[in-house]
Amino acid sequence: MVTGNLQVKKGYYYAVINLKDENEKRIPKWISTGIAATEKNRKAAENFLADEIHHWNERKGIFVKTNLAEYFEFWLTTIQNEVRPNTYRGYCGNMRKHIIPYFKAHPIALQDVTPYVLEDYYYSLLCPKSNLINGAALSATTISHHHQNISKAFADAVRRGLISVNPASAARLPKKEKFRPEFLNNNEVGEMLKLFEGNTVELPVRLCAIYGLRRSEVLGLKWKNIDFFKKSITVCETLQQGEHGDYTDTTKTESSFRTLPMTIRAEKLLREQKERQNTNRGLMGSYYTDSDYVCTRANGTVITPNYLTRVFHNVISHSNLPNIRLHDLRHSVASNLLNAGFSVVQVQEWLGHSSAATTLNFYAHADKSSKMQIAEALDCLDKKKNQKQKTPIKVHKVKKKKAC
Repeated sequence: MVTGNLQVKKGYYYAVINLKDENEKRIPKWISTGIAATEKNRKAAENFLADEIHHWNERKGIFVKTNLAEYFEFWLTTIQNEVRPNTYRGYCGNMRKHIIPYFKAHPIALQDVTPYVLEDYYYSLLCPKSNLINGAALSATTISHHHQNISKAFADAVRRGLISVNPASAARLPKKEKFRPEFLNNNEVGEMLKLFEGNTVELPVRLCAIYGLRRSEVLGLKWKNIDFFKKSITVCETLQQGEHGDYTDTTKTESSFRTLPMTIRAEKLLREQKERQNTNRGLMGSYYTDSDYVCTRANGTVITPNYLTRVFHNVISHSNLPNIRLHDLRHSVASNLLNAGFSVVQVQEWLGHSSAATTLNFYAHADKSSKMQIAEALDCLDKKKNQKQKTPIKVHKVKKKKAC
């Protein structure tokens, strides 16, 4: 007969079930009720405990351990409808290419995982050939993404009552080097734009160079969100890449949803694109793919994320410019705006960062204008100090009093 009792931990009721393993060894299993530990809620917690005792009595009180690799596969099937398709694709890539194969080769039960077990996995990724694309070691940043996936899977295991604590919360990760993004200065941006003149992706590249838009944001732009009367561009949709084709989604965060003023250069580019699409629609007839997307090819089909990245890389890699990524145009915009004297908050709003702290984290090293102001102020203080030291001291003669 399975027994159990209620315990309080961190302000919540927990159902502690007295189970046994296959060898009759007692295993207390802590299951969170999710109910705040107050006298008013105690009855509800007792009902939860009773349901759990009944459940485990039906299973004859035998606690069967779960293979970790099998749990990760199960977890992937349960979260598919809970997260964005793009996020799910990332989870699947990390899990099925790296995490699950590792724990199949190093089998362990879900309930036996410790922080040290996870640390062994993380540090194994620093070995050569961990990167399946170029055979190099994985970066500490990529390893942190694996850690986030694993931690999420363990958090769900805690919620399901399979384990009592999340071992990933105490695992240590390889130290990350602070990210220093590559960027082009204003002159280099001008040189780069000349390389894309007449190219299929010229429009999205130029818009990214003006607004620092993310790849998904510039390709997700639609004419319904371009207002020539108010001269504004609203960034409210993104074009994402999925396993079964590209799809439209919302912006990355609430702050990414933003309305930006249309610059003279941007207005010219957009009006030319509108006229170009209208002309091609008339010339091609039924062969033209009609849509509301702004960034399209000559036949009206939308420019896809992978195509934009591939063409951009191909053009840049055959130039004398720094071999930047498309996303580094976003960094270039931020750095050049900061150097032009705009505040961190202004740059944050232009880029759609969730907070000024995010902007500072990435671009504080590039904010030369504020540093120059400090240097100039210190120079002024030094000049004043030197002037005071060079100024001759006037000696006032004291007149002698005449004798009586």
